[in-house]
Amino acid sequence: MKEDNLRDISNEIFSNHNDESNNSLTQIPPEILELICDYLCPKDLFSLTLVCKHLRSFLWSFTSSMTQQIWHNARIKLSIVGEYKGIPPPPEGIMSEQQYIWLIHLVDACQFCGNKRRGASKIYWPFKMYSCVNCIDSRILSNESAKQKGVSYTVFDVLPHIVLYRNNNGSNFDSKLDRYCLKSEALETQKEYEGIVNFEERIKWIEMKKRHQLMINDKLVQYTLREESKIQRIWREEYRSRFGFDVNC
Repeated sequence: MKEDNLRDISNEIFSNHNDESNNSLTQIPPEILELICDYLCPKDLFSLTLVCKHLRSFLWSFTSSMTQQIWHNARIKLSIVGEYKGIPPPPEGIMSEQQYIWLIHLVDACQFCGNKRRGASKIYWPFKMYSCVNCIDSRILSNESAKQKGVSYTVFDVLPHIVLYRNNNGSNFDSKLDRYCLKSEALETQKEYEGIVNFEERIKWIEMKKRHQLMINDKLVQYTLREESKIQRIWREEYRSRFGFDVNC
């Protein structure tokens, strides 16, 4: 198919995007949509998901190999641009191409409060979230806090977590590294654990969760290090712009 024909079809889609029942949208074969999408950048693909339910279903599928290939191609194009050069592929088995591109490229504000201040938010890879400090703090629990809410250490130990260095009771002499998990996930997992009556089944469930979490931790190391490096670069740029010279972080 010629490029001009693809452009004509694409223009027709966008010119009629307000009509959910438009046959030009619902009757275009997936193979043709795939060719059209190959000309679009990630931001345009996300815009296309807002056109109608048909396109949203097509482009937001996490199981379709065709859809994943579309987003894969968009990511490859992105990987030759500036700060995205050399970005690794999404962690296999942890998130889809769409989720990955959204986190590393498209989201520009805390997904909870909408704070857009540069450097205020970061990716928390174990939680697949882009958040500012205040919002993430209100959603996480330390082991001690989890225990107070009825979450056992056995359950806490198998949850996705981040490691933070915190001052306890406002004292610089009582600071330590601690693990933090999502409050909602901790409570939900504890409930699931308590629903397993058989002791041996509980043991199997815990071992399965633990193996899965170790696998995820291993895969996410490179992404976490990259995010920390990006945050440090932003801090250095902000410091340079305010004081006129660089600082080692």
